[in-house]
Amino acid sequence: MTVSEANRDRATLLVDGHRILPALLADLAAARREIHLSMFLFFRDPIGLEVVEALAERARAGVDVRVLMNMAKTAMGDPFSTGEKRMMRHDPNVDYDPLDIHPLCQTLIDAGARVLDTDIDYDRVIRVKDGRLASLAAQIRDSIDVDVLHVDHRKVIVIDGRVAYVGGANIGAQYLFHEAFNPEVDARQEGEAWLRRGCPEPWWKWHDSLTRFEGPVVSAIDAEFHARWLLDGGDEYERRPPLDTQTAAMSEQRGDELESAEVFVNSPNGHPNAIRELYLRLIRDAERSIFIENPYLYHPSIVDALCAAKRARPKLSVILIVPSGKHNDNSFAEDAQQHCYPRLLRAGVEVYEYQRHFNHLKLAVFDEQLAIHGSANLNFRSLEDDKDFELVVLTRCKEFACSNLRDVRDADLSHSRRITEREVFGNSLRALRIRVRHPWTQILASRRAL
Repeated sequence: MTVSEANRDRATLLVDGHRILPALLADLAAARREIHLSMFLFFRDPIGLEVVEALAERARAGVDVRVLMNMAKTAMGDPFSTGEKRMMRHDPNVDYDPLDIHPLCQTLIDAGARVLDTDIDYDRVIRVKDGRLASLAAQIRDSIDVDVLHVDHRKVIVIDGRVAYVGGANIGAQYLFHEAFNPEVDARQEGEAWLRRGCPEPWWKWHDSLTRFEGPVVSAIDAEFHARWLLDGGDEYERRPPLDTQTAAMSEQRGDELESAEVFVNSPNGHPNAIRELYLRLIRDAERSIFIENPYLYHPSIVDALCAAKRARPKLSVILIVPSGKHNDNSFAEDAQQHCYPRLLRAGVEVYEYQRHFNHLKLAVFDEQLAIHGSANLNFRSLEDDKDFELVVLTRCKEFACSNLRDVRDADLSHSRRITEREVFGNSLRALRIRVRHPWTQILASRRAL
């Protein structure tokens, strides 16, 4: 690889677990110096254990492995509507509690990896050499009232400073798998059929993605891992330049060459949410098309901006794909999302609900040129100034944006149902349910807790 090639950012969108998992395992196996992994949820199920073994093997080989995870929230599991515990009871090969991740963490520690919990006390003063990070920690400390209400929701994996993954998928059997699901078959029915046939993955699988990056943007992503590691009390390790090696795994996953790639993050630090402002700017500036696929799409500023953009430019194509009510993992979020349908449809926005599997994928493409990849939902938790930690990457590249549209928008529209004016504005109970939120949803939304 030439020097000029090394200075170019490249990206590959990996849609669904059967594409993510083999690429990730190959990159982990190729690690020579360091692996940095930050996951909101990391379950001790067959997939989680497979990833842990890959990490432990590299740690035993002398690779510096650092892992961030939210142990308390992972232990809660099902209250986050993942269905993890119920799904693993459905697997006859799992005779342990997948939410008890202490054995998983101990395996990593015994192999020489460092593991930190992101569920921390934000009131404590951290001692770091970096004045910028010390200032950020102080801002967070001043902004947060209740620690448990703020989570590091990011999904970030960096290998040797050369390869990075960001996106929506956590580590677990819902997100990552070897056998592809059939989008034409209901997830639960498919899981039952796999169980009857004795297949090794009798689970109900989610539609999700991670995006794989190479190039200079990887260092910017790794810098955010480094900052969080120190915030959580980790050792002050020295950040080094990318390892100058070319592995077979890298050669097979080169991806599209990007014109540019920029990292945007938000923290509960009292400043305007950078990811929210990015979305609002791109929606406002879009001239031809907006496509957004997101599991929780109801933040008022986003809905307002989409409606305003469509009204101002009637020829602007605005297409949204969200989970169907039956498969949405959160009934309150479903209420909040559907409550926005009347306004969106009146403005001329096309709204589709993805069928048969829960859609956890987070992607936005603007004017077939710019694309957002990362962990941020379009809800209060991700987009308010004082809630969760999130990370996205904004890419500029027509070829990559168009391939995103082919692989996600075009593929998913064939498995989605368009929401019609009749079912929103009609006299049916469903129409009334869409227009009127459940009282508890109204309370949660008013407190910006959803």
